[in-house]
Amino acid sequence: MSLLSAVAKRKTMATIRERNGTLYLDYYINSKRIKRTTGLKDTRTNRKKLEQEIIPRLMEKIYMNDLRKPDNKKFSYYHKKFVELHKNDKSFHTRIGVYNKVNKFFGNIFVNEIKTLAVKEYLASLEIRNSTKKDYLGCIRGTLDIALDDDAIDKNVAFGIRFKREEKAPIHVFSIDEVLSLLDNSEGMFRNYIGIALNTGMRSGEILGLMHSDILEDRITVKRSISKGRITTPKTLGSIRDIPMLEAVKPFIENQKKLSKSLYLFEHDGAFIKDAGFFKRRWHQLVKDCGIEYRKLYSTRHTFITAMLNSGVFKIMEIAAIVGHSSPEMIMKNYAGFIKDNHLKIDTSIDLFKKSCPKSVPLNKYEKLIEA
Repeated sequence: MSLLSAVAKRKTMATIRERNGTLYLDYYINSKRIKRTTGLKDTRTNRKKLEQEIIPRLMEKIYMNDLRKPDNKKFSYYHKKFVELHKNDKSFHTRIGVYNKVNKFFGNIFVNEIKTLAVKEYLASLEIRNSTKKDYLGCIRGTLDIALDDDAIDKNVAFGIRFKREEKAPIHVFSIDEVLSLLDNSEGMFRNYIGIALNTGMRSGEILGLMHSDILEDRITVKRSISKGRITTPKTLGSIRDIPMLEAVKPFIENQKKLSKSLYLFEHDGAFIKDAGFFKRRWHQLVKDCGIEYRKLYSTRHTFITAMLNSGVFKIMEIAAIVGHSSPEMIMKNYAGFIKDNHLKIDTSIDLFKKSCPKSVPLNKYEKLIEA
């Protein structure tokens, strides 16, 4: 039997499995079952790569009994491979800073010398929320998974590390007086940006991604996002959506149309604005000038959602669709605490079991949320 045919026969010994969106290989060596992550996302392209490249090479090594451990390599060697595998991820450009920090710390350490305690101590030294530390842990774990697949280590010391549950960071919204103050003390393109953000609930990247062609008479179409100079689709599939054109947002849009000289609604020197950080300095100064406790510019989105909830006009499902949330449950989970006793304002004379009980009337138009 030729080497090629022997490898082809052994190819069936490796099974591709999926777990949490990641592809794993399941195979046997000397009757011992091995299950290892590939570090690849479950896509048709990656499955094809496994079937045509990685699995045949693995089976050849097994057939030739060539699974001896390679010369030990440093974390940076496998980190480079990790970054290469994930460079096409949608969130890559937002996480590359985290990946670089991890490599700066562990890069010169040989992977077989990294201990679980060292990983835990590094994560503990980061003065950030646990939800953010997960990105750091994911990079460490993913890099060591590649080293494990290369047989450079016997186990992934970052596997099994968990974080304690922590209270969700509180959401701080602007009051009506604060909203009016922000608008009164800003001007030009910056004022238009704030006005659109407050009256649509759009994410910063979605606002920057708006083109003139996305603005219709009765709606705003959200189909792209801009962040760190990259133009992508919005955050989730549900984020590609149409937003009703509230009367309150029209003046800001019309004013901005007059200022824009490119295809994009918001532009600088004839080109799209690469990131919301463009407004960062002006935002800090504006909040200070208004005498308002500092909140991130993203709080305009939180303010819009809570205003919709407190208006009593919109259904939870409608709000979720307008702001591009994955589900109504997410709205309730994050914002329920801001609903100000609306449940006490219902018509208590209603008899739910009478045949004459009125049916709910569909919402035909959207009212202005924030009024002077």
